[in-house]
Amino acid sequence: MLARIGRYSLVVVLTFFSVSLLVFALIWNSAGDSSAYILAEDAGSGEIAEYRASAGLDKSFWDSYLHFILSFITGRWGHTAAGHDIKLLISHSVPVTLSLAFLSLLLAIILSVPLSVIGAGNRAAGYAVSGLSVVLMVLPSFLMAMFLVSVFSMKLKIFPVAGYIPPSRGFVPYLRSLFLPSLTLAFLHASLYMRVFRKALREGVESQYSLFALSMGMRKKDLAVKSAMKPALPVLLSLISQSLVSAIGGAAVVETVYSLPGIGSLLVDAALSRDGQLAGTIMILLSLSASIIFFFLEGILPAIDPRIRRSR
Repeated sequence: MLARIGRYSLVVVLTFFSVSLLVFALIWNSAGDSSAYILAEDAGSGEIAEYRASAGLDKSFWDSYLHFILSFITGRWGHTAAGHDIKLLISHSVPVTLSLAFLSLLLAIILSVPLSVIGAGNRAAGYAVSGLSVVLMVLPSFLMAMFLVSVFSMKLKIFPVAGYIPPSRGFVPYLRSLFLPSLTLAFLHASLYMRVFRKALREGVESQYSLFALSMGMRKKDLAVKSAMKPALPVLLSLISQSLVSAIGGAAVVETVYSLPGIGSLLVDAALSRDGQLAGTIMILLSLSASIIFFFLEGILPAIDPRIRRSR
């Protein structure tokens, strides 16, 4: 057990330094720097040099990387090119993205698990569920968002068009402001769940034990729920963990469309303004979060599925 924890901890540390080096190299080699966006067009060479020195843009690659990584580890994340505190900006954005991610996963589970069970127990329903999953998979998120807004916001006027309402202003308005963005992400996650989880259920239904149960008179629908569900749960849990990572790190499109002040839209703003300090800090945080989530998953999967314990 301790050896496994040590091995996974080493993987997290190596992933952290590898991603941080890659991210910093991309920022370092990107064309231009923030001085072109912060200073006036008629700024003199002395003013530009002074700004670059204050922002650390005049150092060598390795000196800048060492300063960047030490500042991140010690929590001294500094300020954006516009002078805003990075830690404060991220602390305001993370709750929005986490709320969006968890609500979208909950909606995806509610949508996909019953359909997967129905599709595993009936061949015709299985084809219908597979077709629906393909449709949800190929639809771009921004098109799905535009459709949901036009129906539920513009015509029915049930949910707001855009914007975020914090829970301090009321739990119901808070959920209403997040429902359509979460549903947009949930459709994407549900398409993956329906394909993979239904296949895992189907394999459980067609196992030797299940065939024996069918010969004794058990219905396929009951078999998918009672016998095939437990072996397929680790698959669903793995999908949920991957979706959580992608929802946290890949919500930029949805947050931009719905004008949510989350970490994804903050990353987009940082990239557009060539703010390397802010963009690099966000990307390293996202990669570190992904590593920790997968580390946690590796720890709890053996407790759920004895087959994994035996294979190790």
